Amino acid sequence: MEPPQKKRKRTPVGNIESLTDEPVRPPTPVLRLRPTMPAELRNLTCTEGTKGPDGPLVPHPGLIRDREFEPERYSTGPFPLDISMGEYRERWRTAMDKFHAMRTTCDQLDISWVMDIHPLVDMEMMDGRTDEDIALAVERTYPGALWYLRPGLMMPSFLVDRFGADWRNNARGIYYRHHYSPDWVTADHTLWLPSLRGDDEEDVDWKGPAEEGRRARARTFLKHALDNERWKKSEYAWEADAWTDVFGLMRNDPLLAVDKHEYNTIGQGAHPASCVLNGKKRLLARKPDATFGLATFQPRDYQRGGMGDWNLDHDRLEALLLHRSCGLISDPRWGDVNLVFPFAVYEAKGWDGDPREARQQACSAGAVYLDMLERLSKRPGKAWDSSSDANQTMGSRNTQVFVFTSFGAHWHVLVGYKRPRLEREYAGQKWMSESVYVFQRIWSARVVTERKAWELLSLMDQIHLWGVTDHRDFVIRHLKPWHDFAEKCYAHDVEQLLGCVDTAGNFDPKTGMHGWGIPERYILLPEWIRHLTKDFAARRKHVNQRAAFHVKEAFVAFQGAAEARLERDAAAGNQREGTALGHVCGMTEDCGYLLESWEGFLTHALEVHGAVEDDTEVFPLRFNCITD
Repeated sequence: MEPPQKKRKRTPVGNIESLTDEPVRPPTPVLRLRPTMPAELRNLTCTEGTKGPDGPLVPHPGLIRDREFEPERYSTGPFPLDISMGEYRERWRTAMDKFHAMRTTCDQLDISWVMDIHPLVDMEMMDGRTDEDIALAVERTYPGALWYLRPGLMMPSFLVDRFGADWRNNARGIYYRHHYSPDWVTADHTLWLPSLRGDDEEDVDWKGPAEEGRRARARTFLKHALDNERWKKSEYAWEADAWTDVFGLMRNDPLLAVDKHEYNTIGQGAHPASCVLNGKKRLLARKPDATFGLATFQPRDYQRGGMGDWNLDHDRLEALLLHRSCGLISDPRWGDVNLVFPFAVYEAKGWDGDPREARQQACSAGAVYLDMLERLSKRPGKAWDSSSDANQTMGSRNTQVFVFTSFGAHWHVLVGYKRPRLEREYAGQKWMSESVYVFQRIWSARVVTERKAWELLSLMDQIHLWGVTDHRDFVIRHLKPWHDFAEKCYAHDVEQLLGCVDTAGNFDPKTGMHGWGIPERYILLPEWIRHLTKDFAARRKHVNQRAAFHVKEAFVAFQGAAEARLERDAAAGNQREGTALGHVCGMTEDCGYLLESWEGFLTHALEVHGAVEDDTEVFPLRFNCITD
């Protein structure tokens, strides 16, 4: 096959444009669920599908009838989507009164379907029950809602109270399937899964000599789990033992960062009754019980036998985060770069907790991590600019995360990935998210035997290996273009700030050193900083200080080359003319740059001052464009 042809494409860098050679990529494949269907399911109808083995709603995507997912069918339902919960309850009572009145006049009543809703597991009531009974009760409870959100379809108010959290997550794009099926993964996506089978596709001999070390760890893990259950210990005891017995190897791996780590996201509000999005957004801060990501490195780490990687350097990632033309968020805690690009999350609940809540919290965190990986996989540009949505390579879309939850001794392992919302899933409706995050269970068990403890540890060890190999390689490979892009951005800033920043600075007689600072008006921060409210004042101050540090570092690296270029331009008779915008535009903010063209000035006005493109009265101009 001949290599793809190359074309010249203009790529924006801040207020400048550069010519880059880039291969012409094939068109994006059509997004659709896999069309295959097991023979034993072909004769099932949609209503019969709930009897199948593949989770809520229907067992297989091929059984979904298009008419069941017509947005028009539910967009104007029997009640307004912005109804309050009190009004909803009143409407439901009225509907039930009419039904009971009609029932008294009917000679015969046909029951079309029956809903089997299992109660939450109460471990105080489970004393004396067998392990199989307890495991079955948890598995029946864990999926939550028996079907996905159908906007506008009126349901009993007590079901909204019980399953509303799941349905509101559906509106945000988070879907859970209680059984794994490759048919629920779109044809353009590839998922990696851990397995208890060997290369010969037979079950691994867990009693073999090669597994002795893992069996020893399993016995320790099992002892702690049985002890916690016997004495009905708190959630903290279960979580602490998981950190030591299950996640100990990942915790000790120098390539990984494992922590009870906060994540930030712009949360989307939802109506309490209809469960669809209400258009309200706010910054959220959540802290899962454990987050598993990649470690970053300082200069001292590069002396330790090749442990550190230059692409995961702390300061380089921070420079990417803080430049206005990049803004790439690598750490889920905005402003930090210590635990980057997470690939797994863990939530624990004790016996007095709710396993559904653990799943909902962990999947919500997983959705945030998938967003971060997706942005990394795109071509470099402003991270908040939706127009920069081209993948770096054809394999860039293959991102995924793992979710671990424990409810006492009962564990679940999930895998999740992100894709656009399909048409039959209400795509294009303003009250539903644009993307979908599908999480599927790949393993679960009540860990009260050595075999089950060994199985869980085997899966964790495989995920650990995948995290430090495939996932880490994916991140490093996609970070390289971002770092190259950031260097061009910072080099351009230095050239524009020459003459505006005095790098000689002032002499401090106490220290005997020359010091210099960057005026705050010259530091333009990325879009995400605007979402940090007054509650994050300390973090905003830290961000400003670090942004100034990176501008200084850029001067050290690029000042000589920038001055040499200006000297060459002057020698060639290409003298630049112009004044700093802060002295002429009359606005409250100052970019401090010598803008090179009228287009550059308009870009500054639109991005920094929020001006309208055709507004001719907002700028009291005295501006000299630079001419070559």
